[in-house]
Amino acid sequence: MDKHSDEKKVTMELTMNEFQRLQRLLELDKNDEEQEKRKEEEKKNHNFIQVYRDHMPELRWLMANHNFASSLLFFIIEHMDNRNALACSYAVFEDYFEKSKMTIYRGIKTLQENGFIDVLKMGTSNVYLVNEDLAWTAKNNEKKYAKYEGKILVSKKENKDYEYRNQFDRLKNLKERENLK
Repeated sequence: MDKHSDEKKVTMELTMNEFQRLQRLLELDKNDEEQEKRKEEEKKNHNFIQVYRDHMPELRWLMANHNFASSLLFFIIEHMDNRNALACSYAVFEDYFEKSKMTIYRGIKTLQENGFIDVLKMGTSNVYLVNEDLAWTAKNNEKKYAKYEGKILVSKKENKDYEYRNQFDRLKNLKERENLK
């Protein structure tokens, strides 16, 4: 049954001039709706990353003491999805930074050990999870490197210890260990 079938119908006789005025009013109403939608879209931050002030001391510590690791972190943050995850292989980092696999490994290890990120295995690639207490994003439009939206499945076998550890306690430990304020 049509949703309009229960509405009362009205029949009117209009002159051509009145009919044209009614059409213009309907067009103006439609234009107003479209303009309102555009204004709402403009208000949204589509390419937005939020970094929390609470962890600025840790970020400053990272930048001062581990320059390359901080570059890696900001690359991951720049390219992460709206779930704070980035799935990629070391080859992506090697290509972008023109650094050796060992240099990248050390940078990732620094980030992981200090609670900035966590790393899950996915076959020969990794999924990098940015600490949600550090940074958050609702949407990320990647332009230079291809990134596909979709579900990422990781094997329990490759990530046995993930469910047993509190992944971001290490960020708290860094703050306490380095007496960051």
